[in-house]
Amino acid sequence: MGRLLLLEALQSLWAHPSRTILILLGVVVGLSAVIVVMAAGEGGKAIIMEEFQGMGPDTLIVQPNWAARSEGGSFRVEFLTPEDVADLERYGRFIRDVTPVVQLRTVLETRYAEKQLTVTGTTLSFINFWEFGLAEGRLITGEEVRTKAKVAIVGSLVAEELFPGGNAVGEYVKIAGEPVRVVGVLARKEKTYGVSLSDPDETFNNSVILSVYAFERIFARRTQDYEVVFCKAVSLGQVLEAKREILEILEKRHGRTADGLHKFMVTDMKTQIQMIDQVIGTITTAVAILAGIALLVAAIGIMNVMLVSVKERTREIGIRKAIGAKRRHVVVQFLLEALLVCGGGGLLGIGVSYLVAYAVGEWAGWPVLIDLKVVFLAFSLALATGILSGVYPAGKAGSLMPHEALRYE
Repeated sequence: MGRLLLLEALQSLWAHPSRTILILLGVVVGLSAVIVVMAAGEGGKAIIMEEFQGMGPDTLIVQPNWAARSEGGSFRVEFLTPEDVADLERYGRFIRDVTPVVQLRTVLETRYAEKQLTVTGTTLSFINFWEFGLAEGRLITGEEVRTKAKVAIVGSLVAEELFPGGNAVGEYVKIAGEPVRVVGVLARKEKTYGVSLSDPDETFNNSVILSVYAFERIFARRTQDYEVVFCKAVSLGQVLEAKREILEILEKRHGRTADGLHKFMVTDMKTQIQMIDQVIGTITTAVAILAGIALLVAAIGIMNVMLVSVKERTREIGIRKAIGAKRRHVVVQFLLEALLVCGGGGLLGIGVSYLVAYAVGEWAGWPVLIDLKVVFLAFSLALATGILSGVYPAGKAGSLMPHEALRYE
């Protein structure tokens, strides 16, 4: 009996192609939207992980506590100083590789070309924060740091664009009008997904790195304040101790705000990733809800189409009941029709979502990662849509009395 009902359901769908296609379209659009949106969110998370994985989970970022000011504090924002860096290096028991960073955007000139880039002033330990090496040349030496020598390390794209053949080592580049000798070229850092959250000019391939002292000498900085300082915890298990220690050392030098808040904030990579992940998760959830609403609208449309089908087949239902078909047989047939068309739409929607994900990835350069769990959940949602949208029409069809149905014209 079950096989017979399934065949009858298939025959009914085949006999009304326009109605079947209409239902399929609703399911395909709603389902593929849900899958693609969730996949785009997963792609965003993958990019975040790639952006931060080079720094390591034991990395800490120290910067002014801008949030304290926004909460009503009236204190003057204080920046980190060389004395702060010295104290962190001297008294920090849970931290290592204290690395100040200063940046300024300017035009770089050579005999061959010029380009506007962000120049970074930092210390030698900066290299330890990132997973890159040298393609050629060498690092800045301790003696060059001490004497404030005008030497620099450049990224691979800088070498290629400012020097013919990328042969930059030993050549000079003018930074703010000052000649600076290139001593090393960073190895090219490839992006796994071919995309970066940061501006292309800020990535390592476009880096120009000086010692912080040469930076101050070239740009004639009147102050030696740092907007950000990177540190590493001595071990992954001591990140929290390192955060507390940094705040304590800085509090001794700078005190707190009038509201009792820290003037500086220390963020670890795990917290940074969680914050951005939460934002992307919220956006993904919101858009997924909208896509779910579209699927709900499709379910209502399916129910209306099924109700029209019941009305059109009233006489057929009456004949079937008159020759012995029971109420449950009619109900099961209509439910099977709804399940078949929604299940088929679900399969088509999965196929469409893969095609759309591929197209979006190729066009936008944004990874769209489809999780099989999401696919399974979406297909289950399609089947649930079929059941929910088919229950009422099936019940109405099953409740028709034979003598009333046979009189229907």
